[in-house]
Amino acid sequence: MNHRLIAAVAAGMFAVTALGAGDAEQGRARSLACQACHGPAGQGTAPDIPNLAGQKPTYLAAQLTAFRAKDRKHDLMNAIAAQLSDADISNLAAFWSSLPAGGPASAADPAAEFRKSRMSFPANFPADYVQYASDNNSRSWANKAAVAAAKAHKPLPTGSAIVVENLKDGAVASYAAMESRAGWGDGVPELLKNDDWSYALFDGKKTLRDFNYARCLACHKPKADTQYVFGYDNLAK
Repeated sequence: MNHRLIAAVAAGMFAVTALGAGDAEQGRARSLACQACHGPAGQGTAPDIPNLAGQKPTYLAAQLTAFRAKDRKHDLMNAIAAQLSDADISNLAAFWSSLPAGGPASAADPAAEFRKSRMSFPANFPADYVQYASDNNSRSWANKAAVAAAKAHKPLPTGSAIVVENLKDGAVASYAAMESRAGWGDGVPELLKNDDWSYALFDGKKTLRDFNYARCLACHKPKADTQYVFGYDNLAK
């Protein structure tokens, strides 16, 4: 841990003293978005994701406070923590602290569904798409419905889709995509929800990659003012 991070956490620990004790049951209700990456038992879903279960509540609250203030930098956690109130932080800290460290990996997993992509590779790509941006590493395309709405400065309609071709040595190596369909946002907790957008990563053969797509939701969440689209200004030109 570097000196800057130590200072940020220490400041968070000091701020936590004003938050008060949290309500673990309210924290449980708010924790669904956290479970997408940290798992229902707080054990993490990947080696780079820390365990939360059994940690001291003051420590957990300090981390969330530092993420919210951006004193501790992490794109996904900064996006999630920015939406949390003081009460949310206290309640989440109380909930995760109440779980046993090394809890059961087989616990029911209510977040499993929104880790998945709802997309298939668009069958009409690129025929019904317009290229709106490109550089040496990528080409960005949007379907005609999305382009028309963006140029008219209207909300992107249901059925909008964007596909980014990732290039290597001038050839398409993989794809990143997003698409909006009615009902696709159902059941996604508000801390993660991107209206009805879903995200997908495909290899060069257009096969869907195994990935935790809740990370995409968290990444795009701060872009709500541009309809969750990075590079929206290019799309709207």
